[in-house]
Amino acid sequence: MNQANDLLIDQDVEQPSPELVRQALRGVVSSVEFRTSPRLQQFLTYIVEETLAGRGAQIRGKAIAVEVYGRSIDGSGGRNLVRVEARRLRRLLREFYEEHWDGKGVRIFVDPGGYKPRFSYEPSGEDPNSDPRTRSQTRESRHLRQLLLIGLAVLAVIAVLGTWLITGNREVQESSNSTQQAKRAALGQHSLARLQAANLADQARGMFFPVFDVKRQQIALGMFQHATELDPALPDGYAGSAQVLATLALLSRDEENRDDLLLQALEMSGMALDLSPSGAWANASNGWRLAVSNEPDEALKYARLSAELAPKDGHVLDLVGITALIANMPALAAEVSNPARSRAGSGRFGARNIWGVSQLMLGNYENVVEAFQGAPAAGAPVSAPSLIFQAAAHDQLGNFNEAQRLIGELQKTWPEFPSEFLVERIFPSDQKTRETVLGALSRY
Repeated sequence: MNQANDLLIDQDVEQPSPELVRQALRGVVSSVEFRTSPRLQQFLTYIVEETLAGRGAQIRGKAIAVEVYGRSIDGSGGRNLVRVEARRLRRLLREFYEEHWDGKGVRIFVDPGGYKPRFSYEPSGEDPNSDPRTRSQTRESRHLRQLLLIGLAVLAVIAVLGTWLITGNREVQESSNSTQQAKRAALGQHSLARLQAANLADQARGMFFPVFDVKRQQIALGMFQHATELDPALPDGYAGSAQVLATLALLSRDEENRDDLLLQALEMSGMALDLSPSGAWANASNGWRLAVSNEPDEALKYARLSAELAPKDGHVLDLVGITALIANMPALAAEVSNPARSRAGSGRFGARNIWGVSQLMLGNYENVVEAFQGAPAAGAPVSAPSLIFQAAAHDQLGNFNEAQRLIGELQKTWPEFPSEFLVERIFPSDQKTRETVLGALSRY
């Protein structure tokens, strides 16, 4: 494995001296990778020097826009430029260390979500500043960690084999669980922090539904962001962050805030695709971002590709399905959410909702009622949108009393729910379905 991609957060590191940091900085900015990017040289130098001066916590995009790029302090244009440039800076840093990093000395990180740099330091055996006793303790600690990782891996493998021997070769879901356990064991052999990051991202992706629960999305975003802090080389944290940021943009009424969220989602999806160009989650997340950004044709390209890359991954299929709904392609949404389709992992509840909405768009109103009425019995959460879509279907079927009852339940349980706003956001290009749902809301 390329040492540049190893997780340095999990190593025993000392805090480097300012002189060692500046020495590492000089090596970066004078490299081939940075030689043709004087602005990024200035960007990196500015944030490193500010951090060494004790002002790292005060580094803001507005200050970088003024000090490095000479932009006006007013407006958001300068801050948007800084976000785009920060993404370029992280990419160049990654390219530099992939080419030149030997695992020793100072390494500079600029983690997503901020501009304050972070430094790791691994003394070389010849480093005159390193203490021999510290080196001995570090080697001993590393040896103990390796033994611990091997032990954990063995236990994980035993658990997988034990489960297989007891239960036999079962259906797709159980086979997928065993595969996931084996993957976790492999990650644990590499780094405990990497394993923790992967577990955290996996837990957070199960929180995608209900999509319209803003607080739930914000919690998931925090989990994904923490995963990127634990392992900057793991694409899942970036893919998850992009998916949630795009979702929050969809739900935002403030146009400036929406644009800001989409810019952040663009940066995160770019990181995910840089790290995993053929990753199904990275491609699906980018497709969702494009759909929310009103780029339906591009969104569907990424959606279809991700469905081909992971045709049974429940979470990926949910992202494909909801992307297809926003992009006005209900047939694709129905295809990936069909109850008869085999799927594994998270996505059980989301698929039911996506199937129901796809049937509403296709005019199959009996299927809409069946999908949403069966949700509570299946353990799926009941949400305001599910009541709205059921009411619209009953209204089209002539079941006016039931439609009225459902709208009454919506108004009683979620009196502040922005129904009309979200209908406009979910069906931006589907005028027929939009009018069907808004008509039902206005009649009862």
